[in-house]
Amino acid sequence: MDLNTFFESAKADLENRLKCTVGKYGQKGKLEYFLNHGKRLRPLLSLLVFRACRGNDQNYQSALDLAVAIELQHSASLVHDDVLDGDRKRRNKPSYYRRFGVEDAIITGHKAIVLGFKNVLAFDPRIIETLFDVWQRSLEGEIKDFETRKNPSAFLASGEDPYLNTIVNKTASLFAGAAKIGCQKAGASQDVETLFWEYGMRIGIGYQLADDSKDFNDGHGNLEVLPIPWIIKKLDKSTMESFAYGLKDGLSPSQLLSMLNIDAQSLFREEITKIRRTAENLARSSLIPANEFKPLLAEAPRYIIDRCLEP
Repeated sequence: MDLNTFFESAKADLENRLKCTVGKYGQKGKLEYFLNHGKRLRPLLSLLVFRACRGNDQNYQSALDLAVAIELQHSASLVHDDVLDGDRKRRNKPSYYRRFGVEDAIITGHKAIVLGFKNVLAFDPRIIETLFDVWQRSLEGEIKDFETRKNPSAFLASGEDPYLNTIVNKTASLFAGAAKIGCQKAGASQDVETLFWEYGMRIGIGYQLADDSKDFNDGHGNLEVLPIPWIIKKLDKSTMESFAYGLKDGLSPSQLLSMLNIDAQSLFREEITKIRRTAENLARSSLIPANEFKPLLAEAPRYIIDRCLEP
């Protein structure tokens, strides 16, 4: 079995279960609007880890329920994120709040979260705890992101660099949690849980870096503030000092990147490659049992990170 074949089969199962879950609780219509056309990367990762940890057919249906909860949680975060960021498009169509209004977006996002948890409340308390932990981390990352964008000049002047911390909490924790939940459902040991948390974390960080490398410049010369300190720290001492002096003189980050010939894209690519290889090496750990799914774990980091570059 190759990775594409596995993901295609698992996605078909997931879509059916997602549709049944939404219909079961009478939440069709608007809720389906923001669920449509998702890549489903996080729940698919969870199902792959479940199988790689020798999750059996008997528990597969329960693993699907958890995958649905993961996708509902993620989709709700996107709906709320679009409201906070003022993004007008999501998945090549008007973002949910642009289509139905801010009030509806907030309420429906919360409905999705409740629906996801409601479907798995009878599961192992450790799994439920992981879901809650991931949601808490995601909220903390969202708050930090919002605060930074609300007052970017103060953030840049402070010299603080919350970029990686924001990535870890807001984005990567969802991938880490998905991987951990997959092995928890398969009954893996605590050491394996820890390994897969780190594996998912590396994938999530690489995914967000790829996303930022693609669109951190919004096309209007207004560079998003979060990656700037991270970029500065990747520079040699002389260029770093020139960048800092330029900021103090009132030049914008966009202007300075151009004036100093800083290839931010290359910096992102180098970091993404390093992080992806770390995830691939984790996937080859002897702690993971040898089976037909284990080789797919080493292919998944590149597959998932590359999906970020798609429309």
